[in-house]
Amino acid sequence: MTTANDVLSALQSAFPGAVEEAKVSPERQLWATIKPDKIVDVCKYLRDDHNFDHYSGAAGVDRIKEGLFEVTELLASHGAHQVVALLKMKTPRDNPSVKSLTGLYWNANWYEREIWEMLGINFEGHPELYPLLLSDELVGAWPWRKDYKGYPDYNTADRAIEIVNPEGYADYSFAPTKAEIEAGTVPFERPKYPTFREREEMEIKGESEMILHMGPQHAVVPGPFLLDILVDGERVKKAFLDVGYIHKGIEKIMENRTYMQGIPITDRLCYMAALTNNEAYCGAVERLLRIEAPERAQYIRMILQELSRIQSHLLGTGEFLTLIASAVFSPFLYMIIDREDVLSCIESVTGARINHSFVRFGGVRNDLPDGFKDMTLDTLKMIRKKTEEYKELLLSDSIYRKRMEGVGVLSPSEARRLGVSGPPLRASDTPYDMRREDPYLLYKDMDFDVITRKEGDSKARVEVRLDEIFESCYIIEQCLDQIPSGPIMAEGVPKKIKPEPGEAYYRVEDHRGEMGFFVVSDGSEKPVKVKARGPVYAYFQALPPLLEGVYIADVVAIAGSMDACTSEVDR
Repeated sequence: MTTANDVLSALQSAFPGAVEEAKVSPERQLWATIKPDKIVDVCKYLRDDHNFDHYSGAAGVDRIKEGLFEVTELLASHGAHQVVALLKMKTPRDNPSVKSLTGLYWNANWYEREIWEMLGINFEGHPELYPLLLSDELVGAWPWRKDYKGYPDYNTADRAIEIVNPEGYADYSFAPTKAEIEAGTVPFERPKYPTFREREEMEIKGESEMILHMGPQHAVVPGPFLLDILVDGERVKKAFLDVGYIHKGIEKIMENRTYMQGIPITDRLCYMAALTNNEAYCGAVERLLRIEAPERAQYIRMILQELSRIQSHLLGTGEFLTLIASAVFSPFLYMIIDREDVLSCIESVTGARINHSFVRFGGVRNDLPDGFKDMTLDTLKMIRKKTEEYKELLLSDSIYRKRMEGVGVLSPSEARRLGVSGPPLRASDTPYDMRREDPYLLYKDMDFDVITRKEGDSKARVEVRLDEIFESCYIIEQCLDQIPSGPIMAEGVPKKIKPEPGEAYYRVEDHRGEMGFFVVSDGSEKPVKVKARGPVYAYFQALPPLLEGVYIADVVAIAGSMDACTSEVDR
């Protein structure tokens, strides 16, 4: 099996002098600072010669005191090995520019666009550096920079002024804040690019073609995002996706909070996955602190995260069925009722049903209550029985099968190229699961199957989630049988969290796929940078190519089968 040291040695041999700094962590991670002019060659070498075929994301960091920006590229493999390469480039702050990796990895597109619009770092060779999450009025203000002063008035929240243009569309104007004016950071010249609407209209080639709007408020769109489709008759010729309607700003908020204050904010990334979000963030900070949770606390984390996976799959599947007019509304109500019992098990431990803020650095907030094992085992028995019924119901529904079978097919190679993870990737015959690929907590000791399907269609994606419910039940039962007595918090965890300067990356298997947190510390009580690498953001950009050539009626089935959480995309 390839190790991080093997990869480092190969890099240093193939590119003498290109690696400026390097270290290997015990978590099979290679951290290396690469000369910016060598990054494309290095990544191509890793992809082609060492099976780093998975572009996991990128993070930009503003080192304002040093007068530079850093861009860290995250590379991994779809099962060939377990090494994660974190390759850093440095670029001067006064004219920041690095080379784009879109020529090597298709899904680098959105990650580079986000860093460009938030930090103002140019990516040489990127085919479309257009805004992604920001409105046009804010592009050029670079809100992730440390000297950004454009915060709204906290008393009135006044910031955006709505103006209806002559065509009847609402435009927004953002007047400079007093702090921006005083600091002299008001952008005088903004980047020039075609607007989202102009980019759409450029694709219209004939009189028979038109743009059809779906969202951001639409009865059959699973979340507040704008999905515009260019149609010719009943077929989709091209799809356009626009996100950023929730405007959370979570990563920026976490840079201005203490490490402990960041925990409840991770709940709000996606309320369906609050516990795994807690785990990913706390796991990264634990690596910075060089501490590990006691064995009992790790078991408790696994139990709750698998219960959370069950409730998420029930709700996601139930909501999806209401969109495609097959078994329609009844299964949704049944699944919601079943989900309530699962939430009651979680609530008995965390005290909450949605936003838990339960995981702590070095452990968990409180222990399992009396009677938890019996209550949970009874609930799992019911969940198993009901899930079997749901599977039989869907298989017997001819409308459901016609709407789902062979619709939205992703081949294994295409799914990997587009950067999807979680159930959509495993439904395309790729057994990629962080609990196996990058084991965390005590999952390496658990006996469970990574559920896959060969079909890669919308039906397969739903089947993977339903079968994963059975595996989660099995994992929980093992944990309840094996959990030892003992403390639930590590010894010596300081009251005030101030990690030594450094960086850490920790990833988990979220209910929707690969979730990772990249955290940078400068030794103070607030992080320099917190980057959330979410699964839905990764596979949202795969949706437009997946929709090309399908019928309009199939758009909803395909988009819904991905089980999106737009809240996480707009973090």
